[in-house]
Amino acid sequence: MLKNIGYAILLGVGMAACLSESESENTTATTPQPEEMVAEESIKPEPDPLEFILAKGRAGSIKIGRPVTEIRSNIPAGFTIKDTVLLQEGTEATAYVLRPETESKGIVIEQTCEPDCKVWRIAVNSPAYKTAAGIGIGSKYGEVQARYPISFVGLGEGIFVAVSEEAGFSFILDTAQLPKHRLHKLKPADVPANTLVEGILVY
Repeated sequence: MLKNIGYAILLGVGMAACLSESESENTTATTPQPEEMVAEESIKPEPDPLEFILAKGRAGSIKIGRPVTEIRSNIPAGFTIKDTVLLQEGTEATAYVLRPETESKGIVIEQTCEPDCKVWRIAVNSPAYKTAAGIGIGSKYGEVQARYPISFVGLGEGIFVAVSEEAGFSFILDTAQLPKHRLHKLKPADVPANTLVEGILVY
């Protein structure tokens, strides 16, 4: 009798050990480790460097004249888009902010709807965007002049711009060092070479 009880106890202990090993194996196989979960969540697609190249009529894959519905349904990898409202000549207009997911600035896509909405102009607010010649926010006016013919400088929509019609860019300039009372009279040669570029309009 005691021998039978002993066998039963040993059998029970053996079964418990087997179950414990089985549960351990199952846990190891099916439960993701915290480190793995964090690693998977932190992986985000990197924006294509070509998306930051400015050229006549385009900023990356965003082109002047491209349907807005097409842009909204084909957002570049690593970017996010949201609606915004601009005030243009006293009228509110819907525009779209496209920026890298990890950045606070990007480009503002302005539209015209006649009747279908298409890209009309692109305003660049991020220094990550540059022309093929390396011109971007933070560049100096002298560097701009050396690479692009400036056909006009002057006030427009409350900003002071240097326009290169040939390149399709308007460079928004910092006016801190410019004579405020003469902004409307300045010519391209009058602007100091060290005047900084604060933004770029692509058209």
